Amino acid sequence: MDIFSILAPPVIGGVIGYITNDLAIKMLFRPYAPVYIGSFRLPFTPGIVPKRLESLAVLLGKEVEARFFNADDLEILFQSDAFAGAVADSITEMIYSRRQSLCITMEKLEADPSIGPRIADAKDKLCTHIVQAMIDFDYVPLIRSAAGQIGSDRRADGMPRGSVKNTVNALAPSISDGIKAYLRDKGDETVAPVLEQMLVEFGDRPLGTIAEDILPDRALTRKLVKDLYLSFMAAYVRPVVESIDVGGMITEKLRLMEPKAVEALILSVVNREFRYVVWLGGLLGTLIGTVNIFI
Repeated sequence: MDIFSILAPPVIGGVIGYITNDLAIKMLFRPYAPVYIGSFRLPFTPGIVPKRLESLAVLLGKEVEARFFNADDLEILFQSDAFAGAVADSITEMIYSRRQSLCITMEKLEADPSIGPRIADAKDKLCTHIVQAMIDFDYVPLIRSAAGQIGSDRRADGMPRGSVKNTVNALAPSISDGIKAYLRDKGDETVAPVLEQMLVEFGDRPLGTIAEDILPDRALTRKLVKDLYLSFMAAYVRPVVESIDVGGMITEKLRLMEPKAVEALILSVVNREFRYVVWLGGLLGTLIGTVNIFI
């Protein structure tokens, strides 16, 4: 038996095993679209992932929500001290930047002889201003910075919280949109009771005087805004987080992605493992070819 007869089976088996596994992995994603010869569509086109992208998007959305990031994590995030403090800082700065127009509005309301009958309307307007400020607020950087609070430990179910942090960062724009959508729909009816409770604490003092007392003191303003936010979240955090469909956000994002982008996303996570599978195919092919020498 010459050297070629000895080496050929393992080498050919290894090459075939390597190419077969590499081709099988590529066929998961490619071709990205159906390939036709005339009216006949070639089998296995498009690839498995592009062909089942709709089902995959729904499945991944549900799995990520169930295993990595869900309403409970959102509740922790929204009620965290970091989140509440950042909201208070931003809204306080907004109040100070609009101090003059707000004071003028309050003074006009106070000077109006019909302020008594219109006090309810004044409160409604104040409530509207607060809700609008909360809607205008940019929650995206805030959500990303506060995500670290739920990313340092492991969840009760054993899942790493680092994955939660990464998911929060990716979904921050969608979560922000969900918060704003909830405020547009429910903001007036949820903020009004909290605002009423706070205004009662000021007794019968005119609104203009209240504004003058609050505005010169940033620390007091920030504290009141933070207390208002925390009171709001204590009462309404569950409806807010349940109105944000985390799984639906992930599903929708995947639906809008091109198959090539989905391939890049998956390979960015498991490309090394796929390489191992390809090399394992080459190794098994080599072993099978070697066994054939002795048969």
